[in-house]
Amino acid sequence: MNLNLECIVCNIRQVLTVTDLLELDAAAKESIMREVLGYLHSTNYQRSNPEVIRGTWEIITRHINDPNPYREIKCLYNTKLQDLAAKIRTQIDLSQDKLDTALKIAITANLIDFAANHTVDEAMLLQKIADANEQQLAIDDSKPLLESLKTARTLLYLGDNCGEIAIDKIFIAYIKAAYPHIKVYFGVRGKPIVNDVTEDDAAMVQMHEAAEVISNGDGSLGTVVARTSPAFREVFYQADVIIAKGQGNFESLSEIDRGNIFFLFMAKCDVVAGLLQIPKLSIVCAKNTYDA
Repeated sequence: MNLNLECIVCNIRQVLTVTDLLELDAAAKESIMREVLGYLHSTNYQRSNPEVIRGTWEIITRHINDPNPYREIKCLYNTKLQDLAAKIRTQIDLSQDKLDTALKIAITANLIDFAANHTVDEAMLLQKIADANEQQLAIDDSKPLLESLKTARTLLYLGDNCGEIAIDKIFIAYIKAAYPHIKVYFGVRGKPIVNDVTEDDAAMVQMHEAAEVISNGDGSLGTVVARTSPAFREVFYQADVIIAKGQGNFESLSEIDRGNIFFLFMAKCDVVAGLLQIPKLSIVCAKNTYDA
């Protein structure tokens, strides 16, 4: 989906968030903001916001001389969610339908908003996960997803955020337990951008135990296929099923020319919620509409 004018706010907010996190002085903040505003003035609005925000991020990180300012926060959430893994597995194992519960917990994980701070409310995280089965999917294509997995030989699972990746690993393990014939690839960003997952995050949660980790070679806030590496594109177009986590992957892939993509995310903005005709903050498991 193309950039919406409301997406400009997200770009500006990211400038404020990072500069506040790093406690930059007023002059430094102004310098970054002026350059970002100039970039947003001249950028191509026919691109998706995940691709546009890539340029904003490059301006920010060049000014602060740090390509990964959320490094410590990402490590914190990866560690915290790994610490909760045993409790999550117990909850899934005690449920009547393990795969369905694992799916809902994986989607619920996208509810967790990894804000730029050093406080983790473990009780809040556990409560959201414990209530996962009570969450109603505004769009529920989970049955078609599970049906597709029954006959799939390969699955490409596109990651989203730090912390969330630990729950993705659990979901993938239950997928492989139900369908042991599936080869699973886990896609990560090629460069750090905000709190999106990279190879470093995958290594931290030992994702290699559940899937083959592949970098997409790009630093967009989503999966902008035209910008990804040839090796990634080969897997992308040959995989039997794709699970794409997060709104950024939906924004960048909703009109892509291939079928059998399932988007698992929370509609966190009015633009996406309006496009899908669902209430804001709804959670969805939505199959793409492209007819291969």
